[in-house]
Parts: sequence; C-alpha cells; structure tokens
Amino acid sequence: MNKIITPLAFATVVLALASCATLVQKPEGFAEVLPWQVAATQYKAVSPEGMIYRVRTLNNYPVQTLEFWAQALQNHLEKEGYRSVSEGRSFETEDNSGRIFEWAMPYANESYIYLTAIVVSEKRIAVAEAAAEHTIYYQYREALLESLASIVIP
Repeated sequence: MNKIITPLAFATVVLALASCATLVQKPEGFAEVLPWQVAATQYKAVSPEGMIYRVRTLNNYPVQTLEFWAQALQNHLEKEGYRSVSEGRSFETEDNSGRIFEWAMPYANESYIYLTAIVVSEKRIAVAEAAAEHTIYYQYREALLESLASIVIP
C-alpha cells in the first residue's frame, strides 16, 4: 500500500526535526547532509574534498559552565596526544559564548588540523568538529569560524 505524505504531515516532521537540532549556518563551500540522514540533534556538512563539519548537541549534565566543559575537552584531547596549535579562543554566538580549539595531528605522511568548538547554554551543549589535511583545512577555516558564530541552541 502506497502512503502519501500530505504537506501538513511533511511540515510537521520538518518542524519536529528542526526543533531538536542545533541550528547553524552552512559554511561557504560546503553542502549540507540532508537532515533525515543524520540524527535530529546533529548538523552535518561536507566540502567537495570530503572535509566533514559536524555540530551536535548534548545535555548539559551535570550542569556546568563553558569554562568547565572547555577545560574538560582540552584536558581530554591533550591526554589523547593531540597537540594544540591555538589556545582556546573565545567567540560569541547570538545567545551564548563558545570556545574554539585547533589541534595538529599527524596521519600517515600528512599533517591534519582538527577543530573542536564548544558552546554552552543552561540546558544544552553544542560541540562542533571539523578535520582535514592542513591545506584543505586552512582553505575553509574562515567559513568554519563564521558558521560557529551562527550556532543557536534550541
């Protein structure tokens, strides 16, 4: 039996997905992965070279500040062997504050840059990630930074 989705039903599904997801502006040069292909609490885009940019939300539990979660993220990645190439730099979104970290990581004969950013609201945390070979990363860095500033946590 074929089911037909009415425009109202489709709009309801789209609004339900949008209400759960982190809202973020697509970085210039990237294509968005369709919302129903990723979790409702995740945004994903990809560059033509295959660089993936992901923003996902988690519960702020136990409830802590940006400083706490940024320090926890930094400690974890340093313990895993990532080398910082930039100090945790603060940035502002429309409603919240965030922190950006950039890490160097060798992979095969290449040097990769791994961006992690965190934005904290009272109830939710947005975590953004992107990684690519360093020349590709720096080609898209400004577009990624602009996108990070657009994060809105519903």
